[in-house]
Amino acid sequence: MSQEFSPPPQVLHLPAGSQAVINGALVSVRENCTLEVASGAYVQTGRALWPSGEALQAPRDELYFSLLDCGADEERFEAERLRLFGLLSEVAVHDRSYENQRECSTCAAALMTGDAKAALESAARMASNGLEAGRGGAGQSHGKPDRRRATEARV
Repeated sequence: MSQEFSPPPQVLHLPAGSQAVINGALVSVRENCTLEVASGAYVQTGRALWPSGEALQAPRDELYFSLLDCGADEERFEAERLRLFGLLSEVAVHDRSYENQRECSTCAAALMTGDAKAALESAARMASNGLEAGRGGAGQSHGKPDRRRATEARV
């Protein structure tokens, strides 16, 4: 019986005045804080909150944010499923790694069965994997948002 690897929760140290997006919710930090974010969460901080035009075009990000937007409304989710499958196919073509293809299969199964929550969780993992690969292991940084490096995490 194989067990799937689940990364440990990630600890984020955020200075006062910074912002982060955790699973689509904007978090503004009033005082210096440390957060422990559970496995499977999609986290963005720093410049990643203000992506360049190229980053806005990433199919995995569009899939994630589209699912985040329509996933809570069953009628809208049903109406958007064909478009979501199209986005998923772009993700599958864009990144042919084993991990991504496996996650695409998971997301496709969730879309086929109408399970918006599972599709969103899968899309969050794919988007986080893409951010992780794109940053090359860059660490967190502190300071004003316009001076910070992008910090994204798959947790």
